[in-house]
Amino acid sequence: DAVLIAGDLFDTPEVRPQISSAVFAVLAKCPCPIFLSPGNHDYYHAGSPYATQPLPGNLHVFTDRVLTPAALGDGQTVIWGAAFQDNKAVISLEAPLDPSKINICLMHGELGGTGGYNSISESAVIGSRFDYIALGHNHRFSGVFRIGQTALSCPGCFSATSSDELGVKGFLTGSIEKGDVSLTLRPSEAVEFAELSLPMAGLYNDKMLAEAMLPLLPANPTRTCFTVRLTGTRMYEPNLAALSRSLRHSFFHAQVIDESSAMQDLYRYQAEDGLRGTVTRDFRTRIEANNQDEKSCAKLTLALEYALAALDGRDLDE
Repeated sequence: DAVLIAGDLFDTPEVRPQISSAVFAVLAKCPCPIFLSPGNHDYYHAGSPYATQPLPGNLHVFTDRVLTPAALGDGQTVIWGAAFQDNKAVISLEAPLDPSKINICLMHGELGGTGGYNSISESAVIGSRFDYIALGHNHRFSGVFRIGQTALSCPGCFSATSSDELGVKGFLTGSIEKGDVSLTLRPSEAVEFAELSLPMAGLYNDKMLAEAMLPLLPANPTRTCFTVRLTGTRMYEPNLAALSRSLRHSFFHAQVIDESSAMQDLYRYQAEDGLRGTVTRDFRTRIEANNQDEKSCAKLTLALEYALAALDGRDLDE
């Protein structure tokens, strides 16, 4: 077994000794070897914690600009790694592989990127002949896929680094064999961010709003920072404070942002003699006849708004 870290263990190239020593103390508890290829945030240099602090005995940090090998104790697997030595890098996938071994490439980089963060081409992957390439840099899980005979993946961040990094975060676990790579993203226990955009059209009161929202709520609320955005044309004035309080009882953190717009006066054309007036009066009669049925009133109200929008030659903001 081994743990692979494809860079950016730290967010800066120079780290306070108290922080790096605490991180290294955690890594030292790992019962298997750890291999690390520094990335663009924690690149290897003279002031790097990888150069200035005592490293755990189970941690191997790749420090060269080119791929160098480190053999696992099973005698069958070789980890090839390289380091960023600045905040940008170009690292070749060329290496003298032994085809009888399981060859794994561990590096910070991105497939087809243009930012200077060790962009890797598909042709380079095909020509590399690695069994698996473990990538770091992008914050979103790429999936596990193949290019030619080489499997590769970027697991994304272990935890979100900002509120716009939505969804499940975690790490890959599984097995790598010759011709068979089986890896699964295992969710971490870190805080997640989730966002819901909820159209207000057709919602007549807070009860209907809650019913529309309930089946869309994310899992794991106790470790989720949840944002609800109310959009479109609202048919009533929701109790935003009460909604926020209710969500905060369940979620690690929650906020409600109202981006909806108020509906125009529903019966603004009722005094007109033309078609808009006729349609308005007809719908008003039907709405008032169903005033005890909230869902029917909501449907009729929305239907009237759509009808008037069509007669006005405008789109209704949903």
